[in-house]
Amino acid sequence: LWGVVNNAGILGFPADGELLPMSMYRQCMEVNFFGAVEVSKTFLPLLRKSRGRLVNMSSMTGGIPLPRYAAYGASKAALSMFSGVMRQELSKWGIKVAAIHPSGFRTGWCLTLWRSGG
Repeated sequence: LWGVVNNAGILGFPADGELLPMSMYRQCMEVNFFGAVEVSKTFLPLLRKSRGRLVNMSSMTGGIPLPRYAAYGASKAALSMFSGVMRQELSKWGIKVAAIHPSGFRTGWCLTLWRSGG
Protein backbone atom coordinates (compact mmCIF):
# COMPACT_ATOMS: atom_id res chain seq x y z
CA LEU A 1 0.00 0.00 0.00
CA TRP A 2 1.57 3.26 -1.11
CA GLY A 3 -0.89 5.76 0.24
CA VAL A 4 -4.03 6.43 2.23
CA VAL A 5 -6.23 9.45 1.61
CA ASN A 6 -8.78 10.28 4.30
CA ASN A 7 -11.34 12.32 2.37
CA ALA A 8 -14.60 11.53 4.14
CA GLY A 9 -16.22 14.44 5.85
CA ILE A 10 -19.54 15.92 6.86
CA LEU A 11 -20.51 19.51 7.45
CA GLY A 12 -23.75 18.96 9.29
CA PHE A 13 -25.77 22.11 9.13
CA PRO A 14 -24.32 25.57 9.63
CA ALA A 15 -25.74 27.26 12.72
CA ASP A 16 -24.55 29.27 15.67
CA GLY A 17 -22.49 27.04 17.94
CA GLU A 18 -24.86 27.72 20.82
CA LEU A 19 -27.80 26.39 18.82
CA LEU A 20 -26.16 23.24 17.44
CA PRO A 21 -27.22 20.12 19.30
CA MET A 22 -24.47 18.07 20.91
CA SER A 23 -25.33 15.27 18.52
CA MET A 24 -24.06 17.42 15.62
CA TYR A 25 -20.76 18.05 17.41
CA ARG A 26 -20.42 14.32 18.06
CA GLN A 27 -21.32 13.38 14.48
CA CYS A 28 -18.77 15.80 13.00
CA MET A 29 -16.05 14.53 15.35
CA GLU A 30 -16.97 10.90 14.67
CA VAL A 31 -16.73 11.20 10.88
CA ASN A 32 -14.22 14.01 10.33
CA PHE A 33 -11.75 13.14 13.10
CA PHE A 34 -12.25 9.68 14.63
CA GLY A 35 -12.98 8.11 11.23
CA ALA A 36 -9.72 9.39 9.79
CA VAL A 37 -7.78 8.32 12.88
CA GLU A 38 -9.24 4.81 12.73
CA VAL A 39 -8.53 4.38 9.01
CA SER A 40 -4.98 5.73 9.50
CA LYS A 41 -4.23 3.38 12.38
CA THR A 42 -5.63 0.43 10.45
CA PHE A 43 -3.32 0.94 7.47
CA LEU A 44 -0.15 2.22 9.19
CA PRO A 45 1.48 -1.24 9.24
CA LEU A 46 1.19 -1.43 5.43
CA LEU A 47 2.34 2.16 4.96
CA ARG A 48 5.34 1.44 7.16
CA LYS A 49 6.34 -1.48 4.89
CA SER A 50 6.18 0.66 1.75
CA ARG A 51 7.40 3.91 3.35
CA GLY A 52 4.17 5.31 1.98
CA ARG A 53 2.11 8.41 2.44
CA LEU A 54 -0.86 9.45 4.60
CA VAL A 55 -3.00 12.34 3.35
CA ASN A 56 -5.78 13.90 5.42
CA MET A 57 -8.29 16.27 3.84
CA SER A 58 -8.82 18.91 6.48
CA SER A 59 -10.22 22.40 5.91
CA MET A 60 -9.25 26.01 6.27
CA THR A 61 -12.03 26.18 8.87
CA GLY A 62 -9.83 24.05 11.11
CA GLY A 63 -7.51 27.02 11.55
CA ILE A 64 -9.69 30.04 10.81
CA PRO A 65 -12.77 30.45 13.01
CA LEU A 66 -15.85 31.01 10.87
CA PRO A 67 -19.27 31.80 12.31
CA ARG A 68 -21.78 28.93 12.03
CA TYR A 69 -19.08 26.26 11.63
CA ALA A 70 -18.21 25.46 15.25
CA ALA A 71 -18.71 21.69 15.04
CA TYR A 72 -17.14 21.27 11.60
CA GLY A 73 -14.24 23.62 12.37
CA ALA A 74 -13.46 21.89 15.68
CA SER A 75 -13.40 18.48 14.00
CA LYS A 76 -11.10 19.71 11.22
CA ALA A 77 -8.82 21.45 13.75
CA ALA A 78 -8.47 18.11 15.55
CA LEU A 79 -7.66 16.39 12.25
CA SER A 80 -5.03 19.01 11.42
CA MET A 81 -3.36 18.57 14.80
CA PHE A 82 -3.43 14.78 14.44
CA SER A 83 -1.78 15.14 11.02
CA GLY A 84 0.99 17.34 12.43
CA VAL A 85 1.75 14.94 15.25
CA MET A 86 1.71 11.92 12.92
CA ARG A 87 4.03 13.77 10.51
CA GLN A 88 6.61 14.03 13.29
CA GLU A 89 6.12 10.56 14.74
CA LEU A 90 6.06 8.66 11.44
CA SER A 91 8.98 10.41 9.79
CA LYS A 92 11.38 7.93 11.40
CA TRP A 93 9.60 5.20 9.39
CA GLY A 94 9.87 7.15 6.14
CA ILE A 95 6.12 7.77 6.06
CA LYS A 96 5.13 11.17 4.74
CA VAL A 97 2.03 12.82 6.22
CA ALA A 98 0.18 15.72 4.64
CA ALA A 99 -2.89 17.70 5.65
CA ILE A 100 -4.66 19.42 2.78
CA HIS A 101 -6.63 22.55 3.67
CA PRO A 102 -8.77 23.41 0.65
CA SER A 103 -10.70 26.63 0.48
CA GLY A 104 -14.31 26.94 -0.57
CA PHE A 105 -15.39 25.72 -3.98
CA ARG A 106 -18.51 26.59 -5.90
CA THR A 107 -20.10 23.25 -6.56
CA GLY A 108 -23.73 22.39 -7.11
CA TRP A 109 -23.98 21.49 -3.43
CA CYS A 110 -22.45 24.78 -2.29
CA LEU A 111 -24.66 26.83 -4.61
CA THR A 112 -27.75 25.06 -3.33
CA LEU A 113 -26.72 25.76 0.25
CA TRP A 114 -25.89 29.37 -0.59
CA ARG A 115 -29.19 30.00 -2.38
CA SER A 116 -31.17 28.50 0.49
CA GLY A 117 -29.46 30.84 2.96
CA GLY A 118 -27.97 27.91 4.85
